[in-house]
Amino acid sequence: MKKFNIYKLISIIAFLLLIFILAVPQFFNIDKKKNAEECIKNMKIIYKAIERYMDEREINFEGTARDLMRTGFLKKTYECPENGVGDKYYMSGNYETGEIIVKCPHEEKFTDHKLPESLIE
Repeated sequence: MKKFNIYKLISIIAFLLLIFILAVPQFFNIDKKKNAEECIKNMKIIYKAIERYMDEREINFEGTARDLMRTGFLKKTYECPENGVGDKYYMSGNYETGEIIVKCPHEEKFTDHKLPESLIE
C-alpha cells in the first residue's frame, strides 16, 4: 500500500483551492460592477439602434431587440448579464418627441443598471 505523502496533500489542497477560487464569483456575484457596466453598454447599443430605426423609418418604435435584429439595426439581441437568458430590456421610442426609453429588467433590484443621460449623445 502506497503512503500518503506531503506532495499529494499539497496538490489536493491546491486543487480544491483552485476550484473554490473559480466558483466564488459565480455563487456570490462578485462581478457586480462588471455586470452593471455591461448592462449599460448593452442599453446604449440598443438606444443607438432605436435612434437609427426611427430616423430611417420616421416612425415610432414599439418592439423588442429581436425586431431590431430582424430589420438590421442590431447584430444580436441583448440580455442583462445579472441573471442571463430571457432577461430582455424594455424599449420604446417616440419619433415625434425623439424620446427613447431603454430599461433594464432588473432596474429595481440593481439601481446601477440605469442608462445615464450623459452617455446618450
